[in-house]
Amino acid sequence: MMMKSIFISFLSLFLVNVVSAQLTITAANTSIQTGAILTVQGDITSTKNIPDMGKLLLQGSVVQSLNMNGNSIPNLEINNSSNILLTGNMRVSNTLLFTNGKIVTGNFNLSLSNISTITGMGGSKFIQTNGSGQVLKEISSNLNSIEIPVGAGTIYRPVYLTTSGTYSGASVGVWVSNSYSAKKPPLTSDFLKTNWTITRTGISGTLNASAQYNDIDISGNENNLKAYLYNGTDWSSTIGSINTSTNRVSFPINIPSANITAIDKFDLLLAKAFLQAVYNSGTGIMSDNLRTPSNIIPLSDPYSTSSYNTAFTRVNNPITETIDPFVLADQSSVNNNIVDWVFLELRNTSAGNNVIQTRSALLQRDGDIVDIDGISPVTFNNVSSGNYTIAVRHRNHLGISTDPAIYTPSLDEKYSTLQLVDFTTSTKIYGGSTAYGVSSGKNILWGGNSNLDNKVLYNGFQNDKDFILTESVNNPSRHYTSFDINMDGVVNYNGFINDKDFLYKVLGNSSNAQRNQSLP
Repeated sequence: MMMKSIFISFLSLFLVNVVSAQLTITAANTSIQTGAILTVQGDITSTKNIPDMGKLLLQGSVVQSLNMNGNSIPNLEINNSSNILLTGNMRVSNTLLFTNGKIVTGNFNLSLSNISTITGMGGSKFIQTNGSGQVLKEISSNLNSIEIPVGAGTIYRPVYLTTSGTYSGASVGVWVSNSYSAKKPPLTSDFLKTNWTITRTGISGTLNASAQYNDIDISGNENNLKAYLYNGTDWSSTIGSINTSTNRVSFPINIPSANITAIDKFDLLLAKAFLQAVYNSGTGIMSDNLRTPSNIIPLSDPYSTSSYNTAFTRVNNPITETIDPFVLADQSSVNNNIVDWVFLELRNTSAGNNVIQTRSALLQRDGDIVDIDGISPVTFNNVSSGNYTIAVRHRNHLGISTDPAIYTPSLDEKYSTLQLVDFTTSTKIYGGSTAYGVSSGKNILWGGNSNLDNKVLYNGFQNDKDFILTESVNNPSRHYTSFDINMDGVVNYNGFINDKDFLYKVLGNSSNAQRNQSLP
């Protein structure tokens, strides 16, 4: 295809020219005069603004690249169902008309002047922000619900801007994604599979943004959605609103950059606990023998499966927790390597300590309890911020709980205000000192509960020793089971480092002792 580097000066108001090859504009006085149309079917590169008030019509049959090197086009029409790809920043100074196809920004910005107007957008006709590039709307006077025609993928998701105040070099940037926010908590049950980033510059006054989502963007129950804004540190559901009839989330944008979307009302839990079976008083962390040398920790919540689900009842948690294999790989810090799954209960302190929601989560070697991504605080969905009783349970350890009479941790949606619920040091544990063990000054959950009841026994009816014996005979190979009470991956009744001897240790080297679980 021949490259054209041309001088254009259209004098006729009705002149139409067609360039079927690549168009390169370098002449200082290139112009498309008022009423004239320059139709281009190939790519465009320009090192100059295009003056006057004619129209540039992009009407190719394949993808056309457009590189204005930050320069302006007065009037632009898009009529290419194969789309226009920006390969440089550009600005529209007067009108932008969508007849067919999209402008795909990639990593470049498309600026709209303070007087520019946009028509024809909707459906498959919009500005697609598929990279780091955004749409910048320049502002010199108040805006009243001005539509910014952005979309992602094949979905039109426009933003409507309203401003009031004074302006100096002012602009609002808009970007939309074809997926949920990267900052969304890892396990929320209801959310939008899209999010918008809004930036503001040079505005002394108010900016309100209203973002339009599509029904296809809804994951879960739309009625549970709250408008959420992320400020770079925390999420907040208190300043925005959602209209499920019009499919819009709306916010005042009072910071330089904000990410907006809709998620169910969530609270975050930051907690820490140690399991007796794997806690090493010398290192101050737990071993991860179920993960090494070969992993046997399941990728899906074990408490939802037989026989664990007979002792662990899921409450108001419709999503079975599942993790990616990389979560169980070696982490950059050994403290963050995963030890096992734990079962959490969120209890309503003011209403008899009833369990209002449960979560299965992951336990790191340093005791941190994290969500399914292996690093984040644990999310509880569709619960109000407030004070709760927290219980931590495990498949072969006795559970532990905060004492609702003296300690009710406060949970909310903000990372920056999270309170650590530290079971390893707390003295405010339900049941008092007999409800947990102590090793080198650290509280530990009592081990040895092989048969999933609420006590640990060496002798007597339904004792844990007998269950260990049966399992060691029937399933001697390495596997994931509650009967492996020392959590080394193998059930041993006799021999070196066997489970029976660990059980005896849990009971203070007494075959007649008993440990009891204490939960409110």
